Amino acid sequence: MTLMAWPTVASPYERRSLTSGLRVRDESGAMLGYVALIGREHLYARRWPFSRQWTEFPLARVRHVSRGSVFLEGQMPGRVVAADKGAHAEIPTQTLPLAELDEASTPA
Repeated sequence: MTLMAWPTVASPYERRSLTSGLRVRDESGAMLGYVALIGREHLYARRWPFSRQWTEFPLARVRHVSRGSVFLEGQMPGRVVAADKGAHAEIPTQTLPLAELDEASTPA
């Protein structure tokens, strides 16, 4: 029997795999929304990209992160909060911005 580096469920290491855009599901697999923002203690999910209300879930409820989804412990609803105005219309992408070159660092 091979031991894994961390438990398959309820691991704080799995929380490192959280990224915006993942589907948020409860214990039964019901869709709760998409990850909008990850704070120090809470995960914020939105039902659709331009939602004005987000749902707040404690990170302690995160039980498993798989490809494309994060599963939460229990079936309790989260607390509804107003969406962050700075990220209200933001659509999360995996595209990195282009690098800007300085005049001093360009070869002559």
